[in-house]
Amino acid sequence: MFFDLRHIAMHNQDQPQGQRPDPEQGIRVQRVLQQAGLASRRTAEEWVLKGRVTVNGTAAVVGQKVYPARDRILVDGRPLPTSNPKAYWMVYKPVGYTSSLKDRHAEHLITELLPKAAGRLYPVGRLDRDSSGLVIMTNDGALAYRLSHPKFQVPKVYEVWVEGVPRQHRLHRIERGIQLDDGLARPARVELLRAEGHHAQLRVVLTEGRKREIRRLLQAVGHPVLELTRVQYAGLTLGSMKPGEARALAPGEIRDLQQAVHRPGTAQASRSGVGGPPDGRSDQRRRPRSASGPGTGRSTSRRG
Repeated sequence: MFFDLRHIAMHNQDQPQGQRPDPEQGIRVQRVLQQAGLASRRTAEEWVLKGRVTVNGTAAVVGQKVYPARDRILVDGRPLPTSNPKAYWMVYKPVGYTSSLKDRHAEHLITELLPKAAGRLYPVGRLDRDSSGLVIMTNDGALAYRLSHPKFQVPKVYEVWVEGVPRQHRLHRIERGIQLDDGLARPARVELLRAEGHHAQLRVVLTEGRKREIRRLLQAVGHPVLELTRVQYAGLTLGSMKPGEARALAPGEIRDLQQAVHRPGTAQASRSGVGGPPDGRSDQRRRPRSASGPGTGRSTSRRG
């Protein structure tokens, strides 16, 4: 199954195009903390609100523009750490794991799947507890921002089992856009891969990342999701990985990711990604384990 990125770019050409942040115009303080590898952007905002962050001796405010090259930025009275070596990993997240570093309600965290030698890495983008598939983990805040922000239109590909077999006009309706409670949601591509009895497997390509977007879209057209797996992200694929496994990215894969976010709306196909058939989908094409909801079976995970 081939995905032409020119189609995706044309599909999104009417959406606002962001510009690359200009260091001379300043960077939001919470993003500086994220890029320094100290915290996720949301956690960094909480630190700012609690008064833990100062800029040139004055308490920072959320959204404040700073100039890291000349401003003195402190967290709890300590300067930002010097740059740590950047690390890039991918994880095949199983169902039941939460994509965050800390969650007191979570049974399992995605960081449990990384070896200790990987260091403190942060998940890029959203993948909810009931979903499985590819998650990029890194301490490169700038790359993580560009991979996850919708203005860069980085394609993410999902294979989804649903109740019932959608007719073509319903798939076209989804591609045209459906109004959800948080605005219009419009996938770049939706297509039927196969049908088995009263179930069907779809492929969905997103260039944005709203909370549970695919589940809400398919629920809106009467086809609840049974299983959802992310099989590609910015051209990176699962390959032969199994649920619970993690590995460091090869230098060529890192270059491909950096190229994919070079400019908004011009994500490039990597040698293993969108633009060619994914090589890691064989176990996603099977029939879902249960018609009542997402599978919850545990795979043996590799923990550090």
